[in-house]
Amino acid sequence: MGLSSAPGGGDPHAARTRTEVEATAGNPPPMLDAGVRFDLAAVLERGGREPRGAFGGFVGPATLVSQVAVGAPYLFDRRCPRADHVPDAPVDARLTDLAAGPLGWWRVLLCADRLVPSEKPTGADVADYFALCLAAHWASASSYVPTDVDAKIRRALWNDQADEMERERMHHLVLRLVEWDLRGFSARAVACGPGGDHRTAVPAEIVGGLDGERLSILAGALVDVVGAADAGSAAASERARGLQDALHAELEREARLFVELCRRPGREIDVLAAAAVLSHNAGDVNQGLSAAGAGLPADLRSRFSGLVQSASPAERARYGGAYTLAGELYRQLLAAEGHRHYPLRAASGLRSHPALLLPIGPMLDRFGARVATFGADPSGCATFERGFVPFGAVQRAEFVAALVDGVRRVPGQSGYQRALAGFEEAHPGGFAAPQLAALLPGAVRKALERGPLRKELDVPRRSFESSLAKRTRAIVGA
Repeated sequence: MGLSSAPGGGDPHAARTRTEVEATAGNPPPMLDAGVRFDLAAVLERGGREPRGAFGGFVGPATLVSQVAVGAPYLFDRRCPRADHVPDAPVDARLTDLAAGPLGWWRVLLCADRLVPSEKPTGADVADYFALCLAAHWASASSYVPTDVDAKIRRALWNDQADEMERERMHHLVLRLVEWDLRGFSARAVACGPGGDHRTAVPAEIVGGLDGERLSILAGALVDVVGAADAGSAAASERARGLQDALHAELEREARLFVELCRRPGREIDVLAAAAVLSHNAGDVNQGLSAAGAGLPADLRSRFSGLVQSASPAERARYGGAYTLAGELYRQLLAAEGHRHYPLRAASGLRSHPALLLPIGPMLDRFGARVATFGADPSGCATFERGFVPFGAVQRAEFVAALVDGVRRVPGQSGYQRALAGFEEAHPGGFAAPQLAALLPGAVRKALERGPLRKELDVPRRSFESSLAKRTRAIVGA
């Protein structure tokens, strides 16, 4: 089918690692061909011209890519980190073919104009649109403005696919999503190995929110094929086994890494972040399987559903009890942090560089400090001189105001307070710096100076995280 095998065969995580090693050793993949454009203005303009429902009633390809560009404009700038590592794009290749490899998601986005919108798309069109929706989802899911394609990639496009060869191509693509590498483009990840830095860790040792997206897609593909498998199709039965094996392998990998992380002394804060990841990822599995409704086979339900909501002892023991423990940590310590961060959409400057993506809360002191100093220190933007949105006092003031508004709108969470505390400590002159203070609304200045928020900001990071670590140890050891 369309996607090529991982170099050398074997573990696709290892293939990703080799690709990165070759790139950093001065042997990057070929530059993009002339048909691929890093041009934000052109991307937005094409999206603005495309009519509604241009692809069989769905949002058209150009519109979809322009939506990604709104949330992640840096992906359309050649100065962006890793842009030179996007593989070349053969002129006659389909999007499903271009999806291969660690940065296949990026290559698909940049070549989206190869998919011509149609009122009545063919089976090949549907398969390529599926690849584009997956790429858009991966590129934007960790941004402040994610695209809304969940229903399409979990169910709707499977329903629209009438060509069995193209359906097989879609299944093949789903199984190869493990190759896609978002290091540097998602902060919602945890390195479970000794290093502890997800930006440089070996991919096989990272758990992240995008693993959950892949689990959800695997589950949706499985729902698509189980009916045909039950009807006696040998090909469908084989695909169903492959999808179940992939689901199980990823769930088992995350469970093993989580258990190992729990045993590492001093990593309680990482344990807590990983618990958030596993809890959300288990929920993504539920979402993918939900497309089957009451028709989900009992064996699949008992094997994969409700990993963090299990009631019986046998269900709670699945995957060594890792998801049960992660769910307990999440419920007791993180439930209030699991919102969609709509308040931060007002701070559009955060979209100017992938270094400003939001990490897993509530441990956001370092994030706040990064925003406070971003652009002031040239080393902070080492390979990307500036974003599309200039980042200075105006953008910092918008960030502070958005956080204060978020504290008001999302009661019970602590992440925004910690981001503000980190910002204040790192910003020269704190919130009272004349250039910053002049841009803050009076109500925001007042909230920062006195009252309940001021008391929360005065709690040192060390005290806040020590308390979280202590409570984490108590639950993990229970």
